[in-house]
Amino acid sequence: MYRCGKAPEIENLIKTIEQLSIDPVYDTNWNDMPDDIKWECIRKMELKERLSLRCTAKAERSLVDSQKINFTDGHFRENDYDLGFDLYRDNKYYFSICSRLTSEFFKSIKYIKRIGVFENLTISVKNPLANNEQFMTDDELFTAKNIEFYMRGSDVVVPVLRKMKNGVESIKIDNGLLDELGQILAIPIVQNVPYWHIQKYDQANSLHMVAQMWIDKNARIGSIFQVSVSKDGSSAEFLKQFDDRIVSKSEKRVRIRTNDPDRHILMERGVDDVFTINYINQFFRLIVISSEMKESEYDDNCKEWICKIDPGMQNMYDVYDILGYEEHNNYDAVDDFGAFGRQDNDDSWDYEDYDDW
Repeated sequence: MYRCGKAPEIENLIKTIEQLSIDPVYDTNWNDMPDDIKWECIRKMELKERLSLRCTAKAERSLVDSQKINFTDGHFRENDYDLGFDLYRDNKYYFSICSRLTSEFFKSIKYIKRIGVFENLTISVKNPLANNEQFMTDDELFTAKNIEFYMRGSDVVVPVLRKMKNGVESIKIDNGLLDELGQILAIPIVQNVPYWHIQKYDQANSLHMVAQMWIDKNARIGSIFQVSVSKDGSSAEFLKQFDDRIVSKSEKRVRIRTNDPDRHILMERGVDDVFTINYINQFFRLIVISSEMKESEYDDNCKEWICKIDPGMQNMYDVYDILGYEEHNNYDAVDDFGAFGRQDNDDSWDYEDYDDW
């Protein structure tokens, strides 16, 4: 008979197993399982299963809620019919919570805030969260690395920012603000965030208000604030407020001292061949820099940071690259769909096909 060289070892293992007396640690009833086994089971459950378990095993809610789930994206949204929260894992759609009943929806959101860890969190709700008692009185906080707002108004932006845990790395406000910048600057998350921006801001006070907050809080070197505005006055207000702190100034930059001798604040305006000094939209950047930084170390390429504030501006650079400066100036409007048109003498717009862009 052919015998494998491992046969003696296998036979000894079988004998050892046969001699063991193993009693079940628990039977199949969930309530009889030890917590460490339950914890492992919950860890392997999907979100829908966890939500069901919370409803059927209320005594285990704290155990269920202790398990975090990582999401690449979360989208807190609102349309004409309901409120929704869409969840994505590994950049793929994962789960949605939708309800026309506001009270039921915010009960679910409380759980999402408790267990969700988001790479990116997007907020696009229309109705004021400041008026929602459930949201405002809930002590649970969102955990997110990056947060982006698409809706205008302090009654959305401020309440959400006050519901964020520490650790936020970027804040993007992409539909302007009204008069609530002072409230936003008082929020610790904003005071400590490495990068944030406001797109389509219609006031001239953002640069000097953010710079003053940084001076008061001794912001870290590398902190960045960017803003796009459609009215004049931002540079003038900045110069007026910090006239006694100016280290150097030019058409594109102003450098000021802070209260810390190791740190300066650099204000830059995004001006190049595409966005000239007279362009209707103005782009600004504030950076906390080392006081030892030399002017030769400044970054003269503003394209990257302009497009970070407003990705749609990439189209302007594409037109310039293809048509050159003179032709680019003839393309002085963009329709609601992001298409460029040339305005002829008949006051109509002729659209070109740039599929190869």
